[in-house]
Amino acid sequence: MLFKMTSGALILGAMFLSESAFAACTATSRITPYPGLPTTISTVRDSFAPGIQFPSSTVGSAYAVDIDNNGCQIDEIVVTPLGKVVPGVTYKASSGPAAVFETGIPGIGYALQTANVNTSWVPIRAEPTVFPAGPWGSAGWGYYQQVTLVVTGSVPTGSYSVPAQTTSTLAGRLNGTVVSNRASIRMAALSITVTAKACTITSGAANTVVMPQLVTYSLKAVGDVSATKSAPFSLGLKCDAGVSVYATLTDATDPANTSNILSLAKNSTAAGLGIQIMKKGTTIPLNFGPDSAAKGNKNQWLVGTSAASGSVISVPFEARYIKTEETIKPGTMSALSTITFSYQ
Repeated sequence: MLFKMTSGALILGAMFLSESAFAACTATSRITPYPGLPTTISTVRDSFAPGIQFPSSTVGSAYAVDIDNNGCQIDEIVVTPLGKVVPGVTYKASSGPAAVFETGIPGIGYALQTANVNTSWVPIRAEPTVFPAGPWGSAGWGYYQQVTLVVTGSVPTGSYSVPAQTTSTLAGRLNGTVVSNRASIRMAALSITVTAKACTITSGAANTVVMPQLVTYSLKAVGDVSATKSAPFSLGLKCDAGVSVYATLTDATDPANTSNILSLAKNSTAAGLGIQIMKKGTTIPLNFGPDSAAKGNKNQWLVGTSAASGSVISVPFEARYIKTEETIKPGTMSALSTITFSYQ
């Protein structure tokens, strides 16, 4: 084991010397891109769809790096992002999807694009992005960086300020080997004050629903539902004026479930049954979806809209059994669903 560790250290040293030996080109950091946020914004907390440019923001674009052309030979550029990736969110850039990285402000990320002075923009992905060096410009190999501020989720009330930060590095390559230093590209400081309308839950944050006893032979075929339902149960919300409340039910036992049948919990001894949840007074079961407040979340549905500040919105439900297998095994059963509200 000791021998292997020593050998590895020697290999790393050789790699370092190899890269240094090829450092015939100099990459120099130039101008910092300055994307801009509005000073203040008043909105509803979840009204912006993830992946779009943040409303009223400005794109920052600057001549960020150049590489000397005095005896330097390169055929590719590698841009290595340094930010923390926002999972599940991308930005539709001019020539393809770009990864989105955290700014440090809730609900706001940034996407990067880079271009030679004579070529089109290249979207930067989550991993190092390699693209042709492009022709010489008036200043040799010069590269612009563009920073777009992107919605990543809910934007809560608050005043936010983050300092300037290094977003990526840029280096030149020749035949797959880095032959320059890695120049840093920064992004200017950001600040914004947000006033976000929303709601608070006033009742029913936790509901224990008692299902009626079921006579198993009353359900003949798979897909049959019980005539009797649970007693109604509900949640109450107190909202700011003009808030449209949306909701998503999530199957806590199987969060990937997007059907209208709630899975039985692992402590259930019964089998062959599931539970459906409906809005009170309806017969159409609600579908389950991801636990997310994002606008447009799968199987999200409109609860109602508050007319004035302090309006109370009630969300009433009922539940019933559904037969899911040919044979029902009698026993006890339990299931758990969560509900996520989105304020738009």
